[in-house]
Amino acid sequence: MGKIIIIGILLAVLIYFTLRRLNFFNFNKPSQRINSSRIIEVTAPTQLLKRGLKRTLYTVGSGLVLLILIVALAAKFKIALIMLPISIYLIAQFFVLNNHVKTIRDQQIHYDSETQDVHIEWINGKSLEFNLLKDVTELKEVRAVQKNNGLHMGYYQLSTNTKVIYLPYLLQENPVNKPFFDKLQLFNRSIETKLFPII
Repeated sequence: MGKIIIIGILLAVLIYFTLRRLNFFNFNKPSQRINSSRIIEVTAPTQLLKRGLKRTLYTVGSGLVLLILIVALAAKFKIALIMLPISIYLIAQFFVLNNHVKTIRDQQIHYDSETQDVHIEWINGKSLEFNLLKDVTELKEVRAVQKNNGLHMGYYQLSTNTKVIYLPYLLQENPVNKPFFDKLQLFNRSIETKLFPII
């Protein structure tokens, strides 16, 4: 009975945390008006982020159900604990998503598809301008070991002479950003696979 109460409390905390984060998606970041058709704002619209959240919550829900089953079965069959890492992995996908959404919200990226110039402004007031073809010294791709409910988490890590920029895979989900990510595919890059691709 005590285990069920602890699971209930943990579940309530997770639901509270999730609902609190939902307000984060309603935050509308001020955006500059871009008149030129060649300049793309590399961003993920709220609708796309909500779709990603829905897929992730489905995965998290599966992990919670699995966790409850494991705890219930572990009382009689200790072998059930062998499935505990799978449950924790599924639940942790929410924290990976939250990390990537925060990265997207903390930066505003503009890409000029003609000159290949990129301008980034961060929420802390810092900014950076560089040329995608001339100033990128290294490109690295970090991806999750597998897709969860059709959502593949990961990110690109662009290194320039002065700063490292992180571009979550969620940005690729926006068709408007296709010219930018198509250009990235032309770069030689190292690819790393992680269980939790946290930025």
